Amino acid sequence: MSDDVLVSARGLEVHFPIGGSYRKKAAGVLRAVDGVDLDIRRGETLGLVGESGCGKSTLGNALLRLVPTTGGTLTFDGADLTGLEGRRLKELRRRAGMVFQDPFASLDPRRTVAQTVGEPLEVHGLRKGRDKAARVAELLELVGLDPGVAGRYPHEFSGGQRQRVGIARALAGEPDFLVCDEAIASLDVSVQAQVLNLLRRLQRQLGLTLLFISHDLSAVRHISDRIAVMYLGRIVEIGPAEAVGTDPQMPYTQALLSAVPLPHPALERERKRIVLSGDVPSPAAVPSGCRFRTRCPHVFEPCDDVDPALQPVGAPGQQAACHLHGIVGTPATDAPEGITATP
Repeated sequence: MSDDVLVSARGLEVHFPIGGSYRKKAAGVLRAVDGVDLDIRRGETLGLVGESGCGKSTLGNALLRLVPTTGGTLTFDGADLTGLEGRRLKELRRRAGMVFQDPFASLDPRRTVAQTVGEPLEVHGLRKGRDKAARVAELLELVGLDPGVAGRYPHEFSGGQRQRVGIARALAGEPDFLVCDEAIASLDVSVQAQVLNLLRRLQRQLGLTLLFISHDLSAVRHISDRIAVMYLGRIVEIGPAEAVGTDPQMPYTQALLSAVPLPHPALERERKRIVLSGDVPSPAAVPSGCRFRTRCPHVFEPCDDVDPALQPVGAPGQQAACHLHGIVGTPATDAPEGITATP
């Protein structure tokens, strides 16, 4: 693994049993994250986009070991997280933080701002007494809040202010890596811009590495250095934000971008939308071959039988999992003769 990579996943899987009980075995498996290979570089902001239910949040939780993984490997700054437990996991987890989607649900209504932001300092033994109070004040100033609000409760704040409290709490452990899981989804549009700008400033000021999860492609393009596109538990395209945002190479990414409104009315009227047919398959019944084939307008013979692997396309650093760029992937066990794939 390269020294400039902070977080790395190889073949990462998070599968949940479904339909079982304490007396019966599970009837099936829901493949929330299904073989993800991903590197997140030090100091970058990686945007993760995709439709609801594609596994974005589960992947973010898995990278922080908040949900158990069922396969693959996960490393953080060169240390294997896959089987790490107890004190060693706690020590490493201090270096990672999370900003949750709903600032109304992620803050304890019975705890003051000082108690909420100061809790990580206590858990990790970083500050006590007056030092802790001073650090809480510093963190509140860092996210644009008056330190005088430390004694107030969450219900006394607006949504944007609550999310700033959540960001201050995530920064309390002095993390290297921050996962922002739909951090602006529940905020007003004007407040979304403020929080995005705050995250960009903090990323530069503190040298943070960010995973910014969102279904809002405009916001992701604004804040990200690279963009990863997820579909049905798998990364299907990844590359520099400019390349993926202006010249997507995977039909699914092209369809997502065609749904983003353009600010110029004339261009918006002339643009042709890509409307996908059919529904998203269930992660409990992933199609054979290419998992996007049931909705892809360009499907052809190999798509039914060969699961495409990410391969270099377009701009430098851009990759897509699509047979339109060559048949590279894993053949299905029941693939007919004549269908071959280059590993």
